[in-house]
Amino acid sequence: MRTGSLVPLAGQIRPRQGLAFLVDWKGTRAILRSLPAPAGGVSPENLATDTRWLHAFLTRLTALGFPAPRPLPAFAGQSSATADDAAWEIVSYLPGAAVGWSARPPLEEIGALLACYHATVRQIAVPEQRPTALPLGAVPAVLLSARLDALGIDAGEAGAIRQLASRLDAELADTAALVGDRVVIHGDFTNDNVIASGRPLRATGVIDFALAHAEDPIADLGYALWRSGRPHEHADYLDLNRVRRYVRGYAGAAALPSDRAAAIPVYLMGRGLQMIAKRVRAGRPETGMLAQVQWLSAHRGAIADVVQAAVR
Repeated sequence: MRTGSLVPLAGQIRPRQGLAFLVDWKGTRAILRSLPAPAGGVSPENLATDTRWLHAFLTRLTALGFPAPRPLPAFAGQSSATADDAAWEIVSYLPGAAVGWSARPPLEEIGALLACYHATVRQIAVPEQRPTALPLGAVPAVLLSARLDALGIDAGEAGAIRQLASRLDAELADTAALVGDRVVIHGDFTNDNVIASGRPLRATGVIDFALAHAEDPIADLGYALWRSGRPHEHADYLDLNRVRRYVRGYAGAAALPSDRAAAIPVYLMGRGLQMIAKRVRAGRPETGMLAQVQWLSAHRGAIADVVQAAVR
């Protein structure tokens, strides 16, 4: 904080990982946050490169007027630094509160904000892939490799994961002609990362770009619905009415042809498998999200019908 001339401010910031503090930097409210420790073979050098990739993107995004955290050059002109072997970043603070499971603003408005985000990022040249990214196309190879067996996962669960990974691989091949539009997606555009403010409450910004990477924008819809489509936080199934409302909000703000919308269920199911693959890659035998993937697989037809009804 001394190096960056930062002044601590009152207020608690509770990130999912690491530490974060609300600070003042030259009259700008900001978030100083420790970056997650490298995992899955990611070196500290690659973590630094990864952070620079993200901050370069956020700088371009916010310059276009989209309401997102803006990297601040507090550390000798840089927005990240290392102290006591820990990596830190500083970005501007977005006022308001996370929507979470609140009924206001409505899901349609959040879907429309995602459409606005995609319209903005299409103005940004897509860089090389983010160093730590695991795009969906790379997930089947991870889950079908020997790395899954090496973790000692229950044989029944491992078999189910392999079967679903094979299905994902085939479906990605089938939808390849429908996608191909490549932007920097947010990667986790859920209600937890959408900020609302004002009276009445409006969706006014988005935070936490930890999972941003280059991918088809349809992936953002599927990844968002993995969580925002649930009826409550701990559910392992979706409320199809919530799915319909989110997609309808997006389609009301941006063109979403029915053939491209058909890929949403693929990315939705793929999200859970991607989460498992990331843990496999990091050597962590965690498969709690498998139940929701199986539910999505079993209700694939109903989800597809709801999505198509929302875009008509």
